[in-house]
Amino acid sequence: AGEVGTKCDLDLFDLFSEAFRRLPLAHLVDKKVLVLHAGLPGPNPRIWMPGQTHDPTDAIPLTPPPSLDEIAAIERDFEVGPDDYKNAIGPKTNNKELIDKRFLVDLVWSDPRGSNGWGPSYRKSKGIYTFGPDITKAFCEKNNLQCVMRSHEVKQEGYSWDHGNLLCTVFSSPNYLDTGNNKGAIMRLKTGAGEDIEFEPVQFEAQPHPDLAPMHWQSFIADNHPYLLRKMKKRVAEFDEWGDSDCSGLSLLNFDEWEPEEAEQFQEAFKVDEFGRDLDSLDEYDS
Repeated sequence: AGEVGTKCDLDLFDLFSEAFRRLPLAHLVDKKVLVLHAGLPGPNPRIWMPGQTHDPTDAIPLTPPPSLDEIAAIERDFEVGPDDYKNAIGPKTNNKELIDKRFLVDLVWSDPRGSNGWGPSYRKSKGIYTFGPDITKAFCEKNNLQCVMRSHEVKQEGYSWDHGNLLCTVFSSPNYLDTGNNKGAIMRLKTGAGEDIEFEPVQFEAQPHPDLAPMHWQSFIADNHPYLLRKMKKRVAEFDEWGDSDCSGLSLLNFDEWEPEEAEQFQEAFKVDEFGRDLDSLDEYDS
């Protein structure tokens, strides 16, 4: 936005944004390869465990994956607002609007993880998940897919195969944000001698550009639209409500090793329902 606003105007940036809104959420190649931006749909029901960590053993177990027909049925013409991520948490539902928002949140924000099950992601807020190799395997088997291709994460070589070669991340921006020192890549798909599609990665390095500091153009936003950069003030609270002696010797409650967000969420564990939804705002949810 900063570079477009400086060189042209933000009306042009709005046109770019509208073009992205018109892009499909996913694309199926020869009924074998699903291409999407981020990742696979999350658990159903959507459980969010207070205090859940990135420990491989701390996961929401596999639930039956959706079909491609369910993804294709998403109504594309809607926006996801700031509260839709956390509001996507909850039980199974027949509400089409809520189902579509849950799918969209996952398709554009989720990431893979190394261990099985679903884990937490803190990219934006609670309600965004990471998915394990068992989820990718179950999804591909149900939908007769050779693999899933996605982006959304910097990879040092520009691409990376994961989850038993059922998931490939392709990242086409070299030296991301002028600080990543990563290669960029694209992936060529072609029909092989057999039934499977063959993949040919094409890697490339960053090209020279004007000698500007990283995020130079961001100053345009800071100077002209500072409200877009405003950060939420985090509520500060004392964690140790029970006292150190109450938790001594309990390895599962080693709070010093927790991320601040995880510790704060565990503090609120008795203020959520069985799905992890805030009791104070249950009237916002439509189950």
